[in-house]
Amino acid sequence: MTAPPELEAFDRFCRALTLEQGRPLALEPFQRSMLAEHFAGARETLILLPKKNGKTTLLAALGLFHLCTTPNAEGVVGATSRDQATILFDQARGFVSRSAGLQQRVVVKRGYREIRSLRDAGRLRVLAADVDTADGVIPTLALVDELHRARSAELYGVFRDGLGPRDGRMIAISPAGDHEQSPLGLMRAAARKLPVQERADRYLVSRSPDFVMHEWALERDDDVADMAVVKRANPASWQTPEELARRHDSPSMLPWQWARFACGLWVGAEAWWLNAEAWAAAERDAHLEPGDEVTIGFDGSRYGDATALVACRIEDGLVEPLGVWEQPAGGGPREWEVPTGEVDAALAEAMGRYKVRRGYFDPPLWQSEIDSWAREYGEPAVMRYPTNRSRMKDAVERFRTDLAAGGPPFHTGDELLTGHALNAQVKEVRGGYFLTKSRPGSPDKIDAAVAAVLAYEARADHLASGPVEYEPAELIAF
Repeated sequence: MTAPPELEAFDRFCRALTLEQGRPLALEPFQRSMLAEHFAGARETLILLPKKNGKTTLLAALGLFHLCTTPNAEGVVGATSRDQATILFDQARGFVSRSAGLQQRVVVKRGYREIRSLRDAGRLRVLAADVDTADGVIPTLALVDELHRARSAELYGVFRDGLGPRDGRMIAISPAGDHEQSPLGLMRAAARKLPVQERADRYLVSRSPDFVMHEWALERDDDVADMAVVKRANPASWQTPEELARRHDSPSMLPWQWARFACGLWVGAEAWWLNAEAWAAAERDAHLEPGDEVTIGFDGSRYGDATALVACRIEDGLVEPLGVWEQPAGGGPREWEVPTGEVDAALAEAMGRYKVRRGYFDPPLWQSEIDSWAREYGEPAVMRYPTNRSRMKDAVERFRTDLAAGGPPFHTGDELLTGHALNAQVKEVRGGYFLTKSRPGSPDKIDAAVAAVLAYEARADHLASGPVEYEPAELIAF
């Protein structure tokens, strides 16, 4: 697109600013690209860019430019913590301290974390992360830094909803997140469904008339140890392969930090398991049918959290929940008990509706029920399957790699199963790894994902064991 005149004016403004190193701030081509729609009038711009590519410095300059060129500007800077937002503010303050020209136009109110215009009532200010302090703001420009740290979409929503009265604009900028079901992850997923998608190597632009997302990120199969490959996700000229290698080789650099903050991959503090694209590609417009040969998996708690019963069709590896029971939001850890009767009824229905060839049940909290079910339905339809590390390592890896290769496993698109699957992280420990939540105490549920892994593993073991003698119960008519 043709560069908007306001972008050219911002380019000239930046060249008059001085960086800490004593050289002028010159916009690079990638920075012009990611700001073009903003200056052309896009209401919301989301920028996903690995660290060390100048995100915060650029937004600081943009905030000052807006303050100097917009009558009675109301510029706001937000982040998940006041300290984080202050980093951007301090960058702007530094530009002012090094520019005599700016000092004639603005004044820094350091104790208030504000920069005020000397010509009108305009200001650029830091707002605390809690929504109450931001509620009611009507910004002409809203800047949100480090959006990946946000555990709630409220602050972003307050800024966005305040843009209308003064035709404001908003830019959020962040490296990749740790969780594709986080507020940023969901926003990114929605942006990837916008009508216009343009890709150049590892750079993706998704846009609609009022919203645009720019994302630089490697793909899952890229070699993150090859600095020439990693450079493709780091557009800044100063992020050379040599500089990237220096960062990569630091003893303090953890693998997940490198993957996420240098390569743009969505990774938890442990490791990723599935990505949203691979999961979406495995969805099929199909459901289990009465009489299908299936295997089943069961995982769950007794109080709080969630419990799930999942089936996998042996013929094609289609996975579908038979029942998912979740703790209602807001309840304490022992204020809600899994409805045992409903679980028992769902299992009985499954045994009557399908030909259950094998079932893997995680026993710790359901030992007496599993023993009772085994007596009623027999083995291998009901088998204890302790989810220890070495055992789960193979099961999790089989599910993940088979799905990434194009499946099976496939799934029906069930919302609860999808949420649980994308919530799950892989925790690596000595002797193997297993599925876990993104952080201790997280309200995110993963039990349906574990049950799906167990059902798929039961299918694999059934196929490996050869034909099994089976006397089906009378099928229930539906």
